[in-house]
Amino acid sequence: MKLPSRPRRFDSFDGDTMTPMIDVVFLLLVFFICASVGSTADKLLPAELNGDSSSSMEAAASAEPETWEHPPVQIRIEPSVAGNNPIAVFLDEEPLPGINILSQRLTLLGTADPSTRIILNVNDDVEVQQFILIYDLCQKLKFENVSFAVRGGKTSK
Repeated sequence: MKLPSRPRRFDSFDGDTMTPMIDVVFLLLVFFICASVGSTADKLLPAELNGDSSSSMEAAASAEPETWEHPPVQIRIEPSVAGNNPIAVFLDEEPLPGINILSQRLTLLGTADPSTRIILNVNDDVEVQQFILIYDLCQKLKFENVSFAVRGGKTSK
């Protein structure tokens, strides 16, 4: 007995395999619509203005605190000519008796404004250990901007 032949089905042409994909797409669509609805409500909140718009702008401008930037602090280190200290330290061109006084002043400045720019101007004759101590102190006090001053040299053509 011969079995009747069935027509071959191609699964790729069947619509049943696309149904889960369509369900996922609609679920994602609903999710993104629901997620985006909450963010637009924040933009539409009512705001009360006192008086006309020009007076409210002036009040808003005066309410903002003025930003104050501390000028950069320059620490100059040179070899000592006389005295028992191996180096001479200058803080903004003011001579200091030693690294201990510099440490005290930088500690006060670091607690007040750690975003102050510190510029280390080191003479070529100063030993590396001496200015590394000052650089480490600046790092320990968590100054955000510590840089080294360099002299511009002659460029050859």
